[in-house]
Amino acid sequence: MNNEARRHLVEIVKRYGIKIFDEPRKVEDLLMDFCGDCKKEIFIIVSGLKEGASTELLNSSKSGTQKLVIGRLFQRLQDNYAMTEEASIWSIESIAIALGIKSEKESEIKTSNGDELIYVEGGRFVMGDTWGDGYSDEKPTHRVELTYDFYVGKYPVTFEEYDRYCKETGAEKPYDWDRGRGRRPVVSVSWFDAIEYCNWLSEKEGLPIAYYGGGSLLDENRRKTEEITRVKGYRLLTEAEWEFAARGGKKSMGYKYSGSNSPDSVAWYDSNSGDKTHEVGKKKRNELGLYDMSGNVWEWCSDWWGSYSSSAQTNPYNNKAGSNRVYRGGSCYHDATYVRVAFRDYETPTDAGSSRADAGSTLGFRICRTVL
Repeated sequence: MNNEARRHLVEIVKRYGIKIFDEPRKVEDLLMDFCGDCKKEIFIIVSGLKEGASTELLNSSKSGTQKLVIGRLFQRLQDNYAMTEEASIWSIESIAIALGIKSEKESEIKTSNGDELIYVEGGRFVMGDTWGDGYSDEKPTHRVELTYDFYVGKYPVTFEEYDRYCKETGAEKPYDWDRGRGRRPVVSVSWFDAIEYCNWLSEKEGLPIAYYGGGSLLDENRRKTEEITRVKGYRLLTEAEWEFAARGGKKSMGYKYSGSNSPDSVAWYDSNSGDKTHEVGKKKRNELGLYDMSGNVWEWCSDWWGSYSSSAQTNPYNNKAGSNRVYRGGSCYHDATYVRVAFRDYETPTDAGSSRADAGSTLGFRICRTVL
């Protein structure tokens, strides 16, 4: 979605007051004056206003029924206007932001390279095999608290985005194993390839780079740090961030897979993928609005591989150097066991896949950024 229409909607309310939302046609005309190229987004916003979203959102914020009302509004827009789930959510969020009910920083952001990211509020969760049917390295379960907020890639990085990076920097384009490129998630990238992309994107966006040398983290002043909360640039998710986001963050419904207890609804895996990757965003999103965290491609994490501890942890990040880096999520080649949110595995950071059947041939990554 083009967030320019959302920004103009906020300005319209500042200028005319919230009563302007009682006149959807007038809002439509004003948005067309400001953002004539945003016809799709304007239709989505105006449809929400015609459904009485502004009045219902204001009333629900006073009565404490906001979550229930928002869910009903999403469904009405999908039923009455044949909107996608993503469009209905964007419509109601835009109106809520303009009304001041929802913080603007909770909205989606988009980089100049096309990467889309979702705002994730920090929180507490139990990490590991909370179902009791996982592998030994998913145990012991332990309490984790993330005291900071962060942006997470809505999708894994795609070939479309990575190929633009390669064209601009001269980096070698990874092989797609004849599965196709475009909006399919990029594969056959090593951990080092992934962090180079992150650093390039940080510089492109005017942010300090997150990585140095062999993968050391850098803070906002480009000094080495072990505190993930001080890293301002684009980076890979920590393992704890990845599992927290895959579980749905503070909105978690406790699903075994990212967004469902049924792998078929959220994941491309060996039973439904045809042994190939698929375009991102074609399966159901999770509670945070993130796609493809279960299945399609594995996703590198920042951490070195290590065993779990039963001790409670705050903002964990394993920076103890070893031989392997963590990856998560499962892939189109693997069965449902591997696409669980608790499953974890590792590989050498230089591995990028040497054959189609190699795990590295389905290794991709997702980006994130700490909110400082």
